[in-house]
Amino acid sequence: MIVRLAWRSIWRNRRRTLITIASLALGLTIAIFFIALSEGVHNQVVNEAVRMQAGHITVEHEAYQAAPAVDLFIGGVDRLRRRIDGMEAVEATKLLIRGQGVANSSAGAVGVAVMGVEPSVEAGTSPLARHMVTGSTLEDGDDRKAILGEHLADQLKLTQGSKLVLTTNNARGELVEELCRVKGIFRIGSDEIDGYLVQIPLEFAQRVFGLQPDEATQLGVVLKRPSELEATIGAIKAIEREEYAAVLPWQAVLPEVASYIRLRRTSTWVFQSLLFIIILFTILNTLLMSVVEREREFAVLLALGTRIGQLRRQLFVESAFIGILGCVAGMSLGGAAALSLQVHGLDLSGFMPGGVDLPAFPHDSWNRLSTAILQTMLFR
Repeated sequence: MIVRLAWRSIWRNRRRTLITIASLALGLTIAIFFIALSEGVHNQVVNEAVRMQAGHITVEHEAYQAAPAVDLFIGGVDRLRRRIDGMEAVEATKLLIRGQGVANSSAGAVGVAVMGVEPSVEAGTSPLARHMVTGSTLEDGDDRKAILGEHLADQLKLTQGSKLVLTTNNARGELVEELCRVKGIFRIGSDEIDGYLVQIPLEFAQRVFGLQPDEATQLGVVLKRPSELEATIGAIKAIEREEYAAVLPWQAVLPEVASYIRLRRTSTWVFQSLLFIIILFTILNTLLMSVVEREREFAVLLALGTRIGQLRRQLFVESAFIGILGCVAGMSLGGAAALSLQVHGLDLSGFMPGGVDLPAFPHDSWNRLSTAILQTMLFR
């Protein structure tokens, strides 16, 4: 009886009930949409960052994190790599040689981060391959070739085919100068990355830094599903018995990126919490208005012997009906909006006339993030 009375009561003032349900549904739709958008941005930030670096998991020398240097390399990577490639959760593995140096041209010299990569693997995993503006990305078999950022190319007055001299120290501490040619120029959208990153083929990097074919500063692992990170780390540790090697998640290799994600996620949930509080006050206001308007009705019911507990249960059921209807409508609309966002994306170019090559990134946030990535590469 209480359920029937509650259902009939909420529709006695149809307009008020519909407005309350609409308010709840709209608030929930907005919350779901922005949570989906925020998580999508976070996932894209992580995906772009880790794929530009070593991947979701990195195997490196245990002392490399404290003082990155090219002489802190790991050996026997071919054997370990074959075993990791056989894991079901692994999408790809990649060898990296990372160092610092100076890029020289007739126009001047600039300090750069030098990254030796496997061209075929990098083309399938790194975002750089999708952001070439001149020339092409590196290919297997390339020797003495390099790709660099557009801002760095402008500083050194370089174009496709120009000569570039890299000056650095090898693993034995010897000063090395190597001549190469610019094969392509990329533009990520950040002056920090576009102005300091140089990629060269792995074999060329091994010669430059004096490493053997089975040696590299990092062995990276890109996962099919990031949710399997911890399980895969455990599996790699079970087969990697070298005392000097460390198996690290991307959060340890890129702590600035992890902190950025935690900060953004926390701010999102704070905003959503405030939104829900506002919605709850809206529902409370509706129920209070309903109670005030029905004072005579409740007085009659009490005079007929209705207990106060029954009236309270009726009001609770009324609020539950309104909440359920609003939540169902809100989750349906919010789920549809999130699905549309996942399938079709969201074009923000109209709000960014200056242009950003990485979709869904606020330009200043991406610049801060890329600065953190570059600092990790150069000075971690």
